[in-house]
Amino acid sequence: MKKMRNIRGVSLLLCLCLLVGACACMTGCGRQDTYRVAVFAYKFDDSYIATVRSALEKYFKDHGDRMQVTFYNGENNQQTQSAQIDTAITGGADLLIINAVDFKSAGEALAAKAHQKGVPVIFFNREVSDAAVKTSDNICFVGTDPDAPGYMQGEQVAALLGTNEAFRKYDLNGDGKIQYAMFRAEVGNAEADGRTRYSVERANRLLAENDALTAADKEGSVLERVGADQPANWDSATANNMMGSLFRVQGGVPNIELVLCNNDDMALGVISALEAKGYNKQGSRDAGGAYIPVFGVDALATAMDAIKNGKMQGTVKQDGDAMAKAIVQIAANIMEGKDFLAGTEYRFEDDVRKLRIAYSPINAE
Repeated sequence: MKKMRNIRGVSLLLCLCLLVGACACMTGCGRQDTYRVAVFAYKFDDSYIATVRSALEKYFKDHGDRMQVTFYNGENNQQTQSAQIDTAITGGADLLIINAVDFKSAGEALAAKAHQKGVPVIFFNREVSDAAVKTSDNICFVGTDPDAPGYMQGEQVAALLGTNEAFRKYDLNGDGKIQYAMFRAEVGNAEADGRTRYSVERANRLLAENDALTAADKEGSVLERVGADQPANWDSATANNMMGSLFRVQGGVPNIELVLCNNDDMALGVISALEAKGYNKQGSRDAGGAYIPVFGVDALATAMDAIKNGKMQGTVKQDGDAMAKAIVQIAANIMEGKDFLAGTEYRFEDDVRKLRIAYSPINAE
C-alpha cells in the first residue's frame, strides 16, 4: 500500500513537471526574443550623420519591439568607439552597425573582433577596406561611390561657366581663368579624396572641350587654385576661419572667384565668412550683388535654404534617408537569418559586399 502511494506521488510529480513545461512552452514558444542592435556613429554632431541617425530611428520603429536599438557617439575618437563596441559585444549585442572613426586603420581590427565573437556587422558611410568586409561572410558595407559627387560638382561648375556671358560674369579679374578655393576633409578619406580631385579634373576637362567658350584661357587649367587645399575637416567653424584668412579683396576685385567644398557644412562656413566681407548676402546671386559661387555636398536643409535664398550655388545630394533605409532592411534580413539583400532590389559590387547609394546634383536653377 505504501509502495502504491509512492508510485502515485512520483506520477503526480511527473505530471506537475510536464504541466509546468507545457505552460512555459505556451507562453514562451513562438515568442521571439528582442534582437539587440548597437549603432556606432563616428560623432553625433556631424550634420550628415545626424540625418542618417534620425532616419535610422524612423525605420527601426517599423520593427516595433522586435529590435532594441542603442546609439553610441564615438566623439570622433577611435579609442572611445572601440571601447563602446567592446561594451556592446559583452552586453550581448546581436548586430553591430558601425560608422567607424578611423575607418582606414581600425576597420579590419573591428571586423576581426566582431568575427571572433560571431557578431555580424554593417559598416556604413565611412568606407572600410575590402579586406575588412571580407573578414567573414556576415559583414557588409553600405555607402556611396566616393568619386561620384566630385564628378557631379565638376559638371555643375562647367555648366555654370559654360557660356561666354556666364564666364565673364564670374571671371571677376578678367584673366580668362577662374581662381578657386578648395575646402576638403582628411587625406585618405575616399570620399574627401574623390570630391577634391574629380571636381576640378572634370570641370577643367569639360571647359577645355567647350568649343563655344572663347572667353576662357584654355592654356593649362581653366580653374586655378588659390593657396593650398584648405583642410577644414568637414567642419563649418573651421571653414569659416580659413576662408576669413584666405579671402582678400584688392581694388574691388576678390582673389577667389569660386569655392568648392567637400560637404555642405564647410560650404556654409565659407558663406558666413563671405557675408562678413560683404559677399553672398541674401538674394545676391540672382540680384547681381557681390557673389562668389559656392558648391557643397549633402543637400542639408540649411544648404538648401542657402541655395533658395541666393547665397549658395549648388550641392550634391547624399541621401541619408536612402542609406538608413537600406541599413535597416539589411539588419532585418540578418535578424531573420536571411541573405543580406533578400527581398530587396539592392545589389552588392561584383567582388565585395559593398552597396552604393546614388548621389544626385542640385543646382540653383
